[in-house]
Amino acid sequence: MEIELSSRRLTLFKAGHRLRSWTVAVGAATTPTPTGRTFLMAVLSPPNPTYTPLILPLGMHSTTLDSFDGGPSTIALHGWPDASVFGQAVSHGCVRIPATALRVLSRIPLGSSVLVTA
Repeated sequence: MEIELSSRRLTLFKAGHRLRSWTVAVGAATTPTPTGRTFLMAVLSPPNPTYTPLILPLGMHSTTLDSFDGGPSTIALHGWPDASVFGQAVSHGCVRIPATALRVLSRIPLGSSVLVTA
C-alpha cells in the first residue's frame, strides 16, 4: 500500500501491480500524517462506533501529538461519514478513507507494508 500525501491518494498494490486507488483525507498542516515505511498493525471494531465501523492502525505515531482521545497517538486508516473531506488535509494525522476502501483494506493481511510519502 502507498499513501501519497501531496496527491492525497492511497493505492493498493499486489506483487507490484496496482489493484485499486482512492482519494483520501490526510493530516492537517498542524497535525500532519507522518511519512515513512510502516505496516498494517490491526483491524479493530470500535465497541461504540461513531464515525467509522473499523479502524486500521498503522505501526507509526503522530510527530506532533503525544496522545489523542485518551490513547496513544497511533496513526490509523479509518472511514469518515462525510465524503467532502476526501482530497483535503484536515485530520489529526490519520488517513480518512472511503467506505469501499475500508472494506477492501480490512481484508489485506496484517503486517502488510505501507509506504507514506510526501
